[in-house]
Amino acid sequence: MSVIVCIAILVCTCCSGVATAQKTAPVTGIDVNDDVIDHSRFDSLWRASKKHGKLDTRAVATEVYASYRRALAEARPNMFYPQARIAFWVNAYLAVLMDVMSYRAGYRATLWDSLFLTRDTVTVAGGRFTLHQLADTVEKIAGSVAIRAFFCTGSSTGPPYPSRALYAKTVKSALREQLRRLIRSEKFVLYDPAGRILQLARMFESWIPKMKAEQGSPIQFLLPWMTEETAAQVALAGSQIRIQISDRIETFKRQH
Repeated sequence: MSVIVCIAILVCTCCSGVATAQKTAPVTGIDVNDDVIDHSRFDSLWRASKKHGKLDTRAVATEVYASYRRALAEARPNMFYPQARIAFWVNAYLAVLMDVMSYRAGYRATLWDSLFLTRDTVTVAGGRFTLHQLADTVEKIAGSVAIRAFFCTGSSTGPPYPSRALYAKTVKSALREQLRRLIRSEKFVLYDPAGRILQLARMFESWIPKMKAEQGSPIQFLLPWMTEETAAQVALAGSQIRIQISDRIETFKRQH
């Protein structure tokens, strides 16, 4: 079986959790593409707030943002399809992150970065959640650790900001885009064919047990989202590859 065919099969398998979850209808009269709340104004706000890889948090002072947070707090997502619930909880995470970052300006210590994920709570769908709990909620619905590609933290060591907010009908395509951005970036994943070393950023360390559970190994999990050239090199090296978790990815001199 060719490398391209194998990768295509893995892409389908990695997205199967989200795809098969749609089979269970939640409430009669609700369509699979119906969103829990209207995300369009937050989508516009989110896109306008991203500038050169940074997030402008002044949007939290707008009435559009305040109205969206009220809608998040009062929503009842459980009656909707999984795709809509995933979009709702991911957008809730992004909206709350924007708020948290607005009052943590100037703090960049590792201790602070770890605390704000687990310390402060906010109201979403009638419950109190930390950012960490919001992320866990989405992962349970999605059934795959891949969904964590959306959970940026404002730190360069975490995933990039998603290009836009999610909708029920865009969850799968947005996840594919985000995984490619993350895994094709040499800041996070780098393969050295000479040494047969696959370097992964520290953020992937907590993913590894679930990668193994879902796809058998981290390599099989990551393979569909690599560039064709890297995927071919990794596939050909097979079991000879050594995985190395790094705080800082070390580049190597490519041979041309």
